[in-house]
Amino acid sequence: MSGSQYFVVAVLAAIVVLLYSRKLSPPVIFLSAAAVLTFSGIISPFEALAGFGNNAIAVMLMLLIISQIIWRTGFVQWIFEVRLKPSNSYRSFLSQMMPFVGGSSAFMNNTPVVAMMIPFVSDWGSRHNVPASRLLMPLSWAAILGGMVTLIGTSTNMIVNSLVVGTGEAGLSILDFTPVGLMLFAGGMGYVLVFGYKTLPVRKSPSEKLAESPREYISNLIVEAGSDLVGKTVESASLRSLKDLFLVEILRGDSVIAPVVPHEVLEAGDQLLLAGRISAVAELAAGRKGLSLAGEEAFPEAEKIHVVKVVVSAESSLIGEKVSNTNFRGRYDAAILAVHRQGRRQEGKIGDTKLRSGDLLLLVTGDDFAGSAIDTEDFFVISMIRQIHNIDIKKSIFITASSFSCILLSIFGIVPLFNSLLALIAVFLILRIVSSSELKNMINMDLLVIAAFAIAVGRAVQVTGLGELLAGSVVTWFEPLGVVGVLAAVYLTTNILAELITTTAAATIVFPFAAASVAALGIDGTPFYLAVAYGAAANFITPVGYQTNLMIYGPGGYRINDFLKAGLPLKLICAVVAITGLSLVHGLL
Repeated sequence: MSGSQYFVVAVLAAIVVLLYSRKLSPPVIFLSAAAVLTFSGIISPFEALAGFGNNAIAVMLMLLIISQIIWRTGFVQWIFEVRLKPSNSYRSFLSQMMPFVGGSSAFMNNTPVVAMMIPFVSDWGSRHNVPASRLLMPLSWAAILGGMVTLIGTSTNMIVNSLVVGTGEAGLSILDFTPVGLMLFAGGMGYVLVFGYKTLPVRKSPSEKLAESPREYISNLIVEAGSDLVGKTVESASLRSLKDLFLVEILRGDSVIAPVVPHEVLEAGDQLLLAGRISAVAELAAGRKGLSLAGEEAFPEAEKIHVVKVVVSAESSLIGEKVSNTNFRGRYDAAILAVHRQGRRQEGKIGDTKLRSGDLLLLVTGDDFAGSAIDTEDFFVISMIRQIHNIDIKKSIFITASSFSCILLSIFGIVPLFNSLLALIAVFLILRIVSSSELKNMINMDLLVIAAFAIAVGRAVQVTGLGELLAGSVVTWFEPLGVVGVLAAVYLTTNILAELITTTAAATIVFPFAAASVAALGIDGTPFYLAVAYGAAANFITPVGYQTNLMIYGPGGYRINDFLKAGLPLKLICAVVAITGLSLVHGLL
């Protein structure tokens, strides 16, 4: 290999190591890689920035925006809850829920689909005595499998398409994914309904643990008549900076004051609900005259504590920050009651906890929380908050029907998808369905940076001849197995790498070598490009392999081994179906 090829290999290795370590965010890693490759002269500044002019990336961002607009209408949730009338039988419910989620994920980004379905699925489970752990994993799997059915099902599919366009090819059509994608969905759902449901664990979710033992989370103190705290504000009474405790709510007669603001004046008879180390409550009561521990009969039931559950997203600005430094109360009008990670509650002072993606937060919320939560990418709300989804049926039908019309116009070759989506977003702005400020918040800048600079990294692999060199070696190694052997190598490499790093990163790293293999074999690249997309998406054995797995990790109370035990057979089934299906559909056998 030449010096420039060794240099690009080193950059690719650094990308993988940094992504696996999770010390830097993926956008920072890909931007830095592009900067290094440009500074070294491997690629030109024009080549480094070419991805920002990629038509497929623009289409991806517009589709994600429209997906969010549809999600915010609550129309999809309304259809499932009101019109489908879920069955009372566990397996029948799965047979209803999985096609609905899969079908929705085929045309919407699967992350918001899972976010909006978790409350409904969990609520069904609580009403039918089925643990959330027996429901949420099939929910995530259905979203992943459904996303494989069309080009617009996942952002990973669309990034692969942008990489195809970046090589100078025409790109993939919306339905190129469909034949084998439907095979994958049918195989995955069949596994769950026939055998897979037996491997799903029985775990108690954090909300169930809260309902059973609320005193593990909060304790209750009463402000007695004659206490020197009466008439003081919360701040002047030094209740804002308690050691190992956090003032969550004040119960005053029939009213609930939450979150508690610093200027709230204390009254005799107030019940103070405190979260944190239980022994610290006794210390507080002993050290403050006029504070006493409330009796069990005065302690509120867990479901009356107004707890809302959210999951920290992979792109959250909260990641790595201590709770005390996030200004959570000011930003979202909510207080953090507890933090759950890997199915376990984090002990110690809440304010000292550094947040991670996938953390489940139990919140006590104020009146402004719903409005703040709908516009943030920091977390996904997975509780039944009706005020977030005020359903306007006529408006929802218009938004959904016009969005799908754009897709149909593209499928039949009448209007290019870019043109119709751009026009539709303009209509939404004119009709004030979405405001310009909301539109700005909906643009996923992290995904844009990753996609654009991934094309720059792929260009470096191409111009140095590294892709051609390694692809030639792969073709030689797998030549005894023919073209199908090379296809299998592409799929399995992407699939294994995606379990260690993000799906998007795995696809962008493997794609240049898949494209070079296609050139070496002199065949149509479509099955190889699809193999990269399918291989990146089929992540079932770790909670961190795919965003939707991460989202259900905390709410389901899962352990890491639960994913491996239940998901490994599904992963193997998908590998066999994808490789065989692509070979048959594209005439490689």
